[in-house]
Order: sequence, then C-alpha cells, then structure tokens
Amino acid sequence: LGSRCQSQQGRHFSQRIPGAVGPSSKTMAELQAKLVQNDALGKVGGERDGLTSEEAKKRMEEYGPNEIPVIETPIWKMILSQFVGTMPVMLEVSCIISAAAGDWPDFFVILAMVLVNAALGFREEMKAKNALAELTNQMESSIPCLRDGKTESMPVSKLVPGDVIHLRGGALTPADVEWLEGDILSIDTAALTGEPLPRKYPSEEYGKLILSGTTVKSGEAYCVVRLTGTNTEIGQGQADIMADRATASVSVFEQKVMVVVNIIISIAVLDAICIVLVQGLVRNGFDVDFKGTLLTALSILIAAVPIALPLVLQVTMAIGAYRMATDHHAIVTRMSALQDIASMDVLCSDKTGTLTTAKMSINLEKIWTAKKDGFSILDPYYYRSPNQELAAQQMLLVMGIMCSNPDKKDDAIDGALLRAWDKMKQEQGDAPAKMREGYQQLDLTGFNPEVKRTVATVKRLYDDQKLIVAKGLASKILDTSSGGQDSGKLQWTCEECKEEGFLEMVQKTDQELSSKGYKTIAVAAGIEGKGMHFLGLLPMIDPPRYDTAITVQRLMNSGVEVKMITGDHLNIAIETARMVGMATNILPGEATREGGHTGDETIREAGGFAQVLPRDKRECVLALQRSYELVVGMTGDGVNDAPALSAAQCGIAVEDATDAAKNAAAMILTTEGLSAVFGAVVESRKIFARLFSYVSYRLAATIQILLYLSILVYVFDCTLDPLYVILLALFNDVTMIPVAEDNQTAAAEPQHAVVGHLIGFSMTLGIFQSVASIIFYLCMDMGLIHGIESHRETGHYPTSVHAQNAIWLQVSIAAEFLIFSARSPGLFFFSRPSTELLFSTMAGNVVSTLLAVYAFPEPLSVGECVTVWVYDIAALLAVDLAKMVYKFIHEADAAGVIDEYQMALEDAQLKHGDETQPIENPEAHLKAYRESVKIMKQNSVR
Repeated sequence: LGSRCQSQQGRHFSQRIPGAVGPSSKTMAELQAKLVQNDALGKVGGERDGLTSEEAKKRMEEYGPNEIPVIETPIWKMILSQFVGTMPVMLEVSCIISAAAGDWPDFFVILAMVLVNAALGFREEMKAKNALAELTNQMESSIPCLRDGKTESMPVSKLVPGDVIHLRGGALTPADVEWLEGDILSIDTAALTGEPLPRKYPSEEYGKLILSGTTVKSGEAYCVVRLTGTNTEIGQGQADIMADRATASVSVFEQKVMVVVNIIISIAVLDAICIVLVQGLVRNGFDVDFKGTLLTALSILIAAVPIALPLVLQVTMAIGAYRMATDHHAIVTRMSALQDIASMDVLCSDKTGTLTTAKMSINLEKIWTAKKDGFSILDPYYYRSPNQELAAQQMLLVMGIMCSNPDKKDDAIDGALLRAWDKMKQEQGDAPAKMREGYQQLDLTGFNPEVKRTVATVKRLYDDQKLIVAKGLASKILDTSSGGQDSGKLQWTCEECKEEGFLEMVQKTDQELSSKGYKTIAVAAGIEGKGMHFLGLLPMIDPPRYDTAITVQRLMNSGVEVKMITGDHLNIAIETARMVGMATNILPGEATREGGHTGDETIREAGGFAQVLPRDKRECVLALQRSYELVVGMTGDGVNDAPALSAAQCGIAVEDATDAAKNAAAMILTTEGLSAVFGAVVESRKIFARLFSYVSYRLAATIQILLYLSILVYVFDCTLDPLYVILLALFNDVTMIPVAEDNQTAAAEPQHAVVGHLIGFSMTLGIFQSVASIIFYLCMDMGLIHGIESHRETGHYPTSVHAQNAIWLQVSIAAEFLIFSARSPGLFFFSRPSTELLFSTMAGNVVSTLLAVYAFPEPLSVGECVTVWVYDIAALLAVDLAKMVYKFIHEADAAGVIDEYQMALEDAQLKHGDETQPIENPEAHLKAYRESVKIMKQNSVR
C-alpha cells in the first residue's frame, strides 16, 4: 500500500472515451490541485505514507480509542429497577397490607421475598450484561489500514488521526476522514442528512471531508483519518443512541406473556375484592375477624404474582444468545431476534460465499479468447509468438491483473485473478511476467454493483500509450448500455459487436461455461479515446462448501424452505442448486417484478431467482411476508443487500459482510457457510422451548394456586395463612431459575408465539393440578392425614393448622413437580432435565418437607410427608397423561424434534479440505461433490 500510494501521487484522471458524459480531465485536475492546496495539515505526500506504530501509540494516548464510550447504567438504577413493575408493586402493596393488619411476621417475610427477588434479578442482570458485553466485542469491525508502510486489517477502535485507510463499496466510514486518492466515491449520507441520493466525494459542492457514520455506496479510495470517537460530527449523537440501546429490547413473545400475566393479576385483584366482600359481609368477617379477612385477600394477591417470570425470560434469552455466539458462531444484534430465528419459515440464501466457498479458482486451461484484433492492438508483436493461443490467454489474464487492485487479495474476484496470475507464472515460465512488465496501472475505478464492471487506465511503457481496460459482467463489457443506461463514467460498445454473429458466439460460450458451473469475467481493452475490443472470458469456479448439501437438507427437514437468491448467471444458479440438493426451478430476477398476486405466487412457488437486482431481493422478502404471512430470513453481505436484510424479520449478515449489511441485520455470522444458520435455528428453538416450558409452568402454577385457594375459601370456608402462600411463591421463583439452562430438544418445525396455545396448555396443567389438590383435600380426613376428624362428624371439611400444613406441603411439592411435565415434549420420564434444574427442584421439595415437619406449628409426621410425596407423584402421572391428551388433540400434526445425536454422527463422517484456499482441479472436485450428494440422498431415502 505504501509503495502504491507513493507511486500514484502524481496520477491524474483519464480522459473520457468519446461520447461519454462528465467533467473533463482538466476540470478534475484543477479540482484535485485545489483540494491539495486547501489541505489543512499541509504535507499531503507525507500523510499518504501513513503512521508508524510509535506515532499511532502516541496519538492513541492523546485522542483515545475511536469508539463511543458506552453509557453504563448506574448500579443504583439497576437496583431500583428491580422494585418497579406490576409484579414487584403487587408484592409491595401486599407488604403494606400486612403492616396495616399488624401481621408483622408476614410483613417481614414478604419484605424478604421482595429483597431476595431483587437481589437475584440484579445478579442475573449483571451476569447477562457481562455475557453480552463479551459478544459485543466479537462484533467489532475492521478496516484495511496503513501502519509501518504495510497494509493490515485494523479494528476501527484502534484508528487514530493521521491513519491512512482504504474505503470501498459497502464500508461504513469509521471516522471523519479526508479523501486522498482513488475513485470518486458515492457516499450515502442519509444517516446524517436524510438525503435519499448519494453524494460524490471529492467534489466542488461537498469537498473531500467524509463524515463518520456514512456508507460508501460505490468506488474505492484511500483516505486519511482526521477526527475519531466523540470528536466526530456524529460522535455526540451516537453517544445518545448508545444510551438508548442500553435498554434491552423486548421480544413479541415476552410482551404477549406479560399481557397474560397482567390479566391474571387483574383477575386476582377482583377475586381478592370478592373474597373480602364474601368473608366480610356474608360471613361477618368484618366484625369477627377483620385482620383475618384482609390476610385472606392478601394470600390471593401473593398467589397471583409470578415475580421471577421476567427475570427468567431475560436470563434464558441472554444465556441462549451467548450459546449461539460461542457454539454456533451466530451473534444476534437484539434479543427479540431470537424469536424470529426460531419462527423462520423461509430462508432466502445468497449463493456466493454462503452456499459456495467464495474462493474463486480460474481454470487456466479453459480461458476463452475472442478475436485476435484486440490483442494485436495491445501488443503489435503478438503475431510473432510461436503459440498465439497461449499468448492470447496470457495477455487476457495480464489485462485482468491490470484492472485489479493488488491490495484486495481477500476480494472474491481480484483475489482469484491474483492467485491465477501466480499460478500462471509458476506453470508457464517467464513469458507472462515479461508481458506484465510492459504495462503500468495509472488509476482504477473500483467495482460498482450498478455498473457491474471495473475500469482502469493503463500505460503501455514502450510507447507511453494510454489504454482503457475493463473487466466485469460479459453483457456490460460488450455494451455498457445493456440492461439500460448506467451511471458509469465511461460508456462504450465493443467494436466486435458490429460483426454479425459475434454476440451470439460470446453468449453461447458463456452459457456453455455456466452450465458446467463456471462464472465468467469478461475483459475488454482499447486505446484511450478510441474503440474498445472484447478480449475474452476468464472462467472461474466457486465450488459448494463441503457441508452445504447436508445443511440445506437439514434446514428443509426442519421445516425451513430454502430459496437461492443470487445475482449470478441463471445457469450457474441452477447447476449449483442441483449440486447441493435445492429446488432447480430457479427463475430470472425479472420474474419478481411482475407485481400483484401473480408476481407473489411466482415468488412463492419458485425455488429461487438468479441475476437479481437489489430491489428484487427486497421484493422477494416483502411478497412472502404480505401475501403468505411467513417469517422470512435473508442472507447477504453487501451494501446492496442491506434493504432486503432490513425488510426480513431475520436478516443475516454473513461473515466478512460490509458494515452496512451488519447494521441492517438481526444476526451476524462469525464463520463461513450456511451451517451456522442451521445451528442458530436449532439453538433458538431450544431457547423457545425453554421459554415456553417455563412460562406455561409458571402460568399453570399460578392458575392452580389461585383457583385452589379461591375454591377453599368460597366452598369450604378454609383460609390458608398468608405465610404459607408467601413461602410457596418464594420457592417457586427461586428453584425455577436454573430452567434458563435446562436440557431441551429443538422442534423439527418453526416455532411461533401463539398465545392461545400457551393459555390453553397452561390452563390444562393448572386445572388438572387444581383437581388433584381438591381431591387430596377431600380425602385428607379419610386417613391420608392423621389427627384430622372426619367431616361427617364435624359437619365441615378440615380447616385446622395441621390441615393447612398438609395443604401447603401438597401444593408446594406438586408445583415443583409440575415443571417436569411442562418442560417435556412427551411423557416426562422420557426427557431428562438439566442437573441444575433437577437438583434445585428436589432441594426445594426437601426444604418444604423439613419446614412441614420441624418448623411449622402442629407439624406433619414423616409418614404423612411420605404420603404427600407419593400422592403428588401419582398426581404428576395423571396430569402428564392429561397433557398428552391435550397435545394429541391440538398438536397431532407436530413434526417431532431434531435428532442432534444423529447429526453429530453425520458431521463426524464429513470430509473436507482447506476451504480457505482455491481448489487445484475444479473438474475433479465438482465430480466428487456430485457423487457425495447422490450418496447422501440415497442414505436419506433409506
């Protein structure tokens, strides 16, 4: 980069080809001179060399890192937040009622309950915060930067004023920078100015200062960093945004659950009021036992408050997000995205880099050269070569190299050309290198997704003649007006296009290569100011990843339809789809533009689309959403993918995606390929299963306690001491926190947050639990519990303290056991809970039993406790059978679960080479891949 910068200080903008529209070279030269003269720091030439590590270290100490300081929520605010909300306030009101009634033991217990839950909430919030902070560190962007005279990928936080960086299309400007040299950049400033149209930099209107937070739409250039961090124009505004983002997003599922909880609490408040009226007016409670009447209502209010529910939901999602990042290389940008991933119905996947390796390999033997006229213009001595075909192939690749950026070795296209060039020099001797020495690149206009080509000005050294060289999409290289006039500075039609049959010959050759899986890059060249000549096609193969076929099959078996959406050639897309086992009814991108119901049907039925424009990708997403109400995932990596990623409920930025794509995405992959998406789907469905099992359990337990206590009061005039209810609620909250890390299986179909199903499932468990408790109460005086007189003798069912102990222990143990039924997709004894959850639940039961035997007045005997345990185990079996009946009625068509054990065995058998390197023998590789997919399909059928 350093030598490149030094050698290009004097370069100028080339003249336009006749007929092109735009400023003259004189105007641009004057503009460039003016910009250099106005440079605030003076010596631009020295700046282009970048900084040394020592200089950067001093400036880092002076200016600080290039980042917006995260506004930390004060500890005292985090603590106070634990006491705010519907459920904490309900307990606080209960605390006040206890104090008003003079029931100080209950007051202190409720107060302790509030404080314990607040302490647990604070602890888990800190734990989740630290885990997410670790994930955030993995999301930091990097950018090519010049340090010590060489290029290195630098985290943007380490940039300091004076650093020279390389910006290209799709990059987010990491600081306030000034343009030094390169293309005229098209900059999207909408994030700052709201302008829908990009600005050009440098220009007389906007100068050359590019502000942080803008996005490079097209072009590539070297820039010098001027301001960083909060010193930038957008810095202070970003600090405010960071403060807003400090508040965690709430998922749709959590919002719906809290609505249900608030409804239950509202019912409990009405129930408490009714109990006060019944006890106070009908049964003279106001005159006989006013305090007891208030405490009875208090017990109902406490029973209705699942205070730890929001905490467990947040902790479950935080831990799940951490596992997704560490185990599956997928970082969610917001917690609410976890639900979208679990619900994903359709995945629209890009091809290059996702389904394939993106490590293009040029097959030197299949380089196709066109008519020889263009080569003779480039090199008048061409005809003297003993092997003109080989010389033409070498010249074609040399012109491709002249139209590439040597600093972009990681770029899919330029990297492939650079690797092919090294291979050609190694295999074909000194001839290619000597040919290359005769040319010098003067300037280069980087790839633009709109114009689909790269253009360079090259000097032929032996006569100083300037050449225009272009590479890109064949149709755009042949005729730049193909598909409509674009914004490219240079426009042309190759001279060979005037010859009859030439276009058809190129198209036929291109189709033959694409039908074999080859992507082609066309190259043209010509004397500056004169006509362009089509030189030929460079065939590149981008093989599927070793695990793409099996991952696609797994996604489809999991209920996720996979569509290929690619800008590549239709034939290449179809061949790739065939190789990886996807649907091959792939249509041209134009099919998405029909509009109306017919267009939406086409999008729904097609297996994918090829040769799409950015707006086509977004239209695919919107059509599936509006007409079929599907949850859509979309993968992408470029700035042109950002609109589609933003529109999709689950936008997925693949590894090495541009900053614009990452900002629009709901999930960012930190590894290559589609397997990370499947891993995220599996983990998010496990998270959903944990959330659903806990919420359904907690709602069921609340329904059971609320319904059972109300029936005892209304029907049997039996009130339970509030202390029992407080302890019951406390144990239920504390012992269930480990459910956030429970063992769960992933469902084999998308999981949607259907509140009706949640309520129905919870009511089934809660009602049958209540029935079991009522049966126990009715049978207590029949020998289940000793020391209780028969209701036939006393004329009423038991209400003594000893009976209340038995009621409390039965409900407490039954409520703890209920989680085993709620969490299992089938019969509870076939699904093993996590060790932490099992230990926590059983420890809660043991503590409850010890309290009933040793702590409470009129304690139970050990034999009575054993009776309660046996009864609750039998009740659990009965409730579990009721659950299975409910599932049979409402979930008879369920798809089952994903067999992760079998997948692990399959993964162990997968063989793959080093995908970071291009393949040596493309033909043999594709043949072996097709054979492996064929065997995989046969095994799947078996």
